[in-house]
Amino acid sequence: MRYRRSLPIISAALVLTLALTACAGNSGAQAPSETAAPEIPAQTASPTASPGPSLAPSPSPAAETEVIRDTGTYVGQIDNHSVEIETEAGPTAFELGAGTENAPESLEMDDPVEFEYVEKAVEGDDSVVQRVLSKLVKAGEDTGGTVALPETKAFKLTLEGMEEEKTATLAQGTGYALYVFDIFDFDAAAGRLSMKVDPEYYAEITKLPADYSLDALAEEGRKELAGVGQVSELNQNQRDERMKGLKLYLTAVKSGLTRQYIVKELDGQGYLIKLNIPQREASEGFGPHVYASINSIVNQ
Repeated sequence: MRYRRSLPIISAALVLTLALTACAGNSGAQAPSETAAPEIPAQTASPTASPGPSLAPSPSPAAETEVIRDTGTYVGQIDNHSVEIETEAGPTAFELGAGTENAPESLEMDDPVEFEYVEKAVEGDDSVVQRVLSKLVKAGEDTGGTVALPETKAFKLTLEGMEEEKTATLAQGTGYALYVFDIFDFDAAAGRLSMKVDPEYYAEITKLPADYSLDALAEEGRKELAGVGQVSELNQNQRDERMKGLKLYLTAVKSGLTRQYIVKELDGQGYLIKLNIPQREASEGFGPHVYASINSIVNQ
């Protein structure tokens, strides 16, 4: 009888022990799921989530297009889209940018200039820099002040078939300046440039009003020269070869005398120039010198 009562007690204890073991087993199976969640942030190591690239500095567009202002001496035009300017760094090539395509037309060799440009890297070669002009004018031109011109200037002239370098001195006319060679006298009040050895060789220079009529001047010039002889006129290509800014070039010749009637325009300002050229010993020297002086005229 005592044996039968103890069996349920043992069985109950065994059931209780198995139940506790099962609970302990379930608790252990849940542990990985509870600790797995904190490991998820490890996925942020993927390239799309990495903060590295977003912190890297990128080139500044402003730095690439920064406008540089400088001054120098105009050397000349290299080709249709570039010029050379003497700067502190030496002769430097610049590309004519928007708005500066016609700037060389109003510049002469050795003119002091003010300019602005940007530097651009050439694609595929970082060692090459392209300098593109956005402004190119004579020094002082855009400020309304008098252009700062040197007191003397050297010119290359062809005399008796040989190229020579001659120096001329700055002279002031009425509303303009020009360079005068030592073979000339210049009467500023009359605008008359004449040879010292033979005053019959001369050029008369008149600054024209802003509203001058080229057609009216052409008619007047033909009438004036008709008394000398048959009048001939240079076409546009011939004028461009002779001198910059020529709008009219009439010539009449008779025995012993050549007369010329010229209209030259500089930055919108017109000049009437009348030349008297006797056919005497001084003729060959007069032409190269007087044309160089006329071509050096600067508005004042």
